[in-house]
Amino acid sequence: MLLITICVGSSCSLRGTDELASELFRLIEKEKLEGLVDIVGAFCMDACSKGVSVRVGDRQFSGIRPQQAEEFFYKEIFGNVKNILVPKKPD
Repeated sequence: MLLITICVGSSCSLRGTDELASELFRLIEKEKLEGLVDIVGAFCMDACSKGVSVRVGDRQFSGIRPQQAEEFFYKEIFGNVKNILVPKKPD
């Protein structure tokens, strides 16, 4: 399972945490990834001045705006789920 953590601290919340999370949930449902991706909230991810902070697995991103949700999803989340589902072939 791929874990997505979204900062729900006050600074990130003011910058669109709820809208971003809603859009990511919508995209997870659209791509039928329920059970493969989980979204949780966390307080302060130490990048308050940059905008909404998101961690995908062990990679952290900051400054993600709700308007960027779809692009972010397909670039950073969808590809990671596909890598989990399709194991790499040995060299």
